[in-house]
Amino acid sequence: MDMSEYKEIFRAESGEHLQQLNDSLLGLEQNPNDLEYINTMFRSAHTLKGMSATMGFNRISELTHEMENLMDMVRKSQVEVSNGLIDILFECLDTLEALVEAVDSGEEVDIAHLQATLAQAMEGTMPIQEIKGSVTASIDTIQNEIGNEIPDCSSETETTTEVACVIDNIELSDNEKQAIQEAVKEGNRAVSLNVILDESCVLKSARSTLVLINVSRMGEIIKCIPTEAELEDENFDLDFTVIFTTKSADEDIVSTVKKISEIKEVLPTTIAESSVTEEKVQDQKTEETEEKKSASAVKRSDAVKSIQSVRVNIERLDNLMNLVGELIINKIRLNQLASDLNAKELDESLANLDRLTNEIQTEVMESRMVPIDQIFSRFPRMVRDLAKSEGKQINLIIEGKEIELDRTVLDEIGDPLVHLLRNAVDHGIESEEERKQLGKPVAGLVRLAASRQRNSVLIEVEDDGKGMEPGHLRDVAVKKGLLTRDEVDKLSDNDALNLIFMPGFSGAKVVTDISGRGVGMDAVKNKIEALGGSVKISSVPGQGSIMKLQLPLTVAIIQSLMVTVADETYAIPLGNVIRDVGIKASDIKTIEGKEVIMLRGEVLPLLRLHDVLECPTEEEDKHNLIVVVVEKMGSNIGLVVDDLLGQQEVIIKTLDNKLLKNMKGFAGATILGDGSVALILDIATLI
Repeated sequence: MDMSEYKEIFRAESGEHLQQLNDSLLGLEQNPNDLEYINTMFRSAHTLKGMSATMGFNRISELTHEMENLMDMVRKSQVEVSNGLIDILFECLDTLEALVEAVDSGEEVDIAHLQATLAQAMEGTMPIQEIKGSVTASIDTIQNEIGNEIPDCSSETETTTEVACVIDNIELSDNEKQAIQEAVKEGNRAVSLNVILDESCVLKSARSTLVLINVSRMGEIIKCIPTEAELEDENFDLDFTVIFTTKSADEDIVSTVKKISEIKEVLPTTIAESSVTEEKVQDQKTEETEEKKSASAVKRSDAVKSIQSVRVNIERLDNLMNLVGELIINKIRLNQLASDLNAKELDESLANLDRLTNEIQTEVMESRMVPIDQIFSRFPRMVRDLAKSEGKQINLIIEGKEIELDRTVLDEIGDPLVHLLRNAVDHGIESEEERKQLGKPVAGLVRLAASRQRNSVLIEVEDDGKGMEPGHLRDVAVKKGLLTRDEVDKLSDNDALNLIFMPGFSGAKVVTDISGRGVGMDAVKNKIEALGGSVKISSVPGQGSIMKLQLPLTVAIIQSLMVTVADETYAIPLGNVIRDVGIKASDIKTIEGKEVIMLRGEVLPLLRLHDVLECPTEEEDKHNLIVVVVEKMGSNIGLVVDDLLGQQEVIIKTLDNKLLKNMKGFAGATILGDGSVALILDIATLI
């Protein structure tokens, strides 16, 4: 592995720790007295420091070391959590991100001013009179933090001596033995865990720190050999030992630790109870209730929760998906040949091929799916900073973080969501004074939610702000020369809301740096529709607005309904199809110059694909027509086609030809079993 590959690993793992720092800092801002956030931040900063020091990235190591010192003073109640402190730490995170980005370029990032600011923050210790009252609380905090590794010392002080208790040549002190005895009484067991790293391991300190984090999730760490400081400084060969108490089985311990890369062996050994009961322990002990201990364990687990996975370059997944696509095309071709030959043995072989192909396809598709939280996790910090710059209070609610999307889709929706959230904070939510006058809560509400719907994902961006006035939007369209007064007067209120998607439209009375001159709403709509999705808006003046983005789960392989129009074959994504029906031409009515039919008691608008695609009209039987009912963001429309060929799985190929690329109404193309090409209709842009 060359240095560039190590840098890639470093950047990926650093990103995870920076995100953990960011999330914990946001939590600390809302709950300044919850030291669990500080503990989590301390662990992430500690790991990042070790990784960067190993790689020789000294500026990152120095800055994280200073952050560690400051957070340690917060843990000891020597520095108070304040808005100023939060801002300093956020500035540190921004600088760390810049330093990580500069790993390849070698660009110089100045950290001297931040180091000076951190030093000033550390000088602002608590007044003497406040220290006395906090000593007992500090002792309690330390005990909770390290899981009662030490006995209760808030009421008395004892002189302890080292008592030789040798376990595999490891000496345990009285305090360490006592901690084990307490854990055993509560149903735990003591484990000596020997971890051996791969000979090729470069980031030894980082790996050892990750092991300690994973072990701490399963129980309470009693001792490390070598010490944590020696592990951090890589003052060890390839193995180290952790003594801890846990209720986890050996196989669970091995499985959890082996999820970390570059781990060669994990060897757990149960420590006999007799080894730690040689000395009589003191009778008076501070005991946590089971409820408190469970809650604490859950809290710690939640604070450091992360997804364990193997990193695979997205280009490899793309290549694999292309190969699967070719396999499916050939499978379809073989099925057609088999039906012509009518050979039983060939049919059986093809059935097996079909099963295997489907299984491979499912696995490849699943491997491309990632939680939408990878995008959503960026936004709490962004909304917090925007709200602060605007002098507003914003409560951001995020729902559906576990929903998964194709990596390609996920990478493309970041910018549109940033723009929608900026609009909600800047233009949607009123100022604090306005909200007070309107009788609304001072803090505005912005909701970002994802949910699974059939073969798609729905993302909603909602705010409880001022909403949009259709009349105002009509006036803006006329003022900017986008439409005439007669044209806008004919628009329904819902159509008037959609004026915001017109190029050059801006309904804001005041242009701001936050959302006024960047990507327009037309660009947001175009981006979503280019992915095969659609955008819908609803708004109530004085109550707020909701932007709904409907997105496909994947843009690689889809189920489609194959139809013909003027002897050409087209694919309609099955996710858009509601049903197909046969109608008589006499059933068609005209309302305001548009064709409609009554279907199941509802008025259904019709579109003749011959006209939309500008195909020649057949002079065949026009008395009986085939209609495919499709759905677009809650509205149904009927597409008139010549014939139905059935359902088929198709592989989406992008339209690289410049002429085809600029044609609206097509999501791509696919190769059919006979080698011919069929265009895939994009319902969102076609209608």
